[in-house]
Amino acid sequence: MVPVAFDPVAPTTAAVYRVVSAGETAFVKVLRRPYIPEQFKEAVGEFPWRDEAEFLLSDFELPPGMRRPRVLRADDLGDRIALWLEDVRCADAEWDLPRYRRAALALGRWAGRRFGGAPGRSLRALYEGGLVRDAFLRSHRTALARRVPELVERLEALPQATGHHDACPQNLLVPREDPETFVVIDVAWQTPSPIGADLGQLLVGLTHTGQTPVSALPRIREVVIDAYLDGLRLENRRVTREEVVLGCDGMLAVRSAFHSAPELAEYLVERALAL
Repeated sequence: MVPVAFDPVAPTTAAVYRVVSAGETAFVKVLRRPYIPEQFKEAVGEFPWRDEAEFLLSDFELPPGMRRPRVLRADDLGDRIALWLEDVRCADAEWDLPRYRRAALALGRWAGRRFGGAPGRSLRALYEGGLVRDAFLRSHRTALARRVPELVERLEALPQATGHHDACPQNLLVPREDPETFVVIDVAWQTPSPIGADLGQLLVGLTHTGQTPVSALPRIREVVIDAYLDGLRLENRRVTREEVVLGCDGMLAVRSAFHSAPELAEYLVERALAL
């Protein structure tokens, strides 16, 4: 068993390992019930730390071009779950515009297949859990900080859908054996979110890691919004482009604008204030 280096951003991830046995490998991810500080408990409630395991073991049919990693075994230990998963061999694939389009089309179909429901807790948890607590210390973001309560209300008034909730390119693996498809990992918060919300992390995921410049985002954004709408239409869902734009840019503002590097933050604030 070999520990895998990872940045422990998600509070639900205790450890990850690669296990080698008889020449075969498996990827083991250990989920845990996270500690929630007292001041955040009212906003967050019972953190949905089991959602990823339940999604991987569910019978939800992902749209064409997407699949889960194979679950080899699941050990439920009460306050921890060890998931033994297929060790996906990834292609050395560029995230070009056609790949972004395929991902957004599939995410739109995913939202169309799990369309509807009352707003889930994730948006309020992001906001009420102290996300903008220090925003007023950064003068160039105070205008957005003042608008966040109104923005949250507008986002909750949108059509809702249950999607991935962290659909950055890093969580849409490109398998070596079929590089035109995606293997979906690290699914989170399986409750309804504003339509278009999944596009936010798809858009900025590689910018957070320095792989995609901020200057490339406007073009990518147009491509993924159009493709997402096409995916919704394929599932017979009628949503306006304005609603998807609000879901994408509004969720990005709440989730990422206050905690991104200056150049990206400036872009996100500009998009949000234009809503």
